Amino acid sequence: MANYTSIGLDLQSVVKRTYENLLYRSSFTNFLNTDYLGVIRQTGAPTLEVVVQGATTVNNAVGAPVRTTGLTPSLATYTQKTIDLAELRNDYSFRVPSLITEAGIAGIIDGQISLQDAEIALNVDKYGYDKLNDASLSTFTWAPATADDYVEAINTCKATLFNNRVYDRYKLGLVATEYAKLVSAMVSLLKFETPQGVRGVVEGEIANAFGVDIFPINANAITNSEKGYFASEIATAGDFYFSSFVEYNGNYPGFPGDYVVEGAVLFGAEVIQPNAALQLVGE
Repeated sequence: MANYTSIGLDLQSVVKRTYENLLYRSSFTNFLNTDYLGVIRQTGAPTLEVVVQGATTVNNAVGAPVRTTGLTPSLATYTQKTIDLAELRNDYSFRVPSLITEAGIAGIIDGQISLQDAEIALNVDKYGYDKLNDASLSTFTWAPATADDYVEAINTCKATLFNNRVYDRYKLGLVATEYAKLVSAMVSLLKFETPQGVRGVVEGEIANAFGVDIFPINANAITNSEKGYFASEIATAGDFYFSSFVEYNGNYPGFPGDYVVEGAVLFGAEVIQPNAALQLVGE
């Protein structure tokens, strides 16, 4: 029977690595407001409080006339949204059999962490894109055929959000086949026409030419027929919550001698500002 008592796995490091992996592997998390990310949540209530402030009236007058009365201050308004970070539960567990020698367990653990993270990331994407689909967003017909069409489509999406007073942090996520078409159509145009395009093509970052973060979406995460989403990250907020991570060095009930890690990776998200997102649909 193998003895794993000397492994000394740092579970906090496992949680940190899992969090980083999920943010990297999940395309939906690209849409989340980064103001609420970066904190590994393990204690307290698994909720996220988001405040959306409303605009106040601005007194204005043409010709700058002399004011003869006092101002009447506008009341600042806001809405508060509580996001349940435990809405999606992913049980995180794997077991390394006692047949594996201690010399090889490090690689096995590393591989299992990566596999678990990939599965959880896909679950998060399915959950997240269902949230966006259920939010009754405004739609935009995504059917570009040429490089010029792609430029026009991206700029039109930007202009639509701009007119909604959403001015920055734009994200464009396309199902993988649509993303591949965009890259193929844009490479030659970007490479020869703009310095940013040259850098974008060389580095594989088409977004450098547009000021839009562009990325592929795993088609298996899309349960409807949408082509993708164009949004500012202020549209959606959410995060992960890590619960009860423990390890068993050969003393897990029912599996004596095996090395076991288990816990729960919880996730929740909500569309906070629907006017800051567009659902891309086909013709």
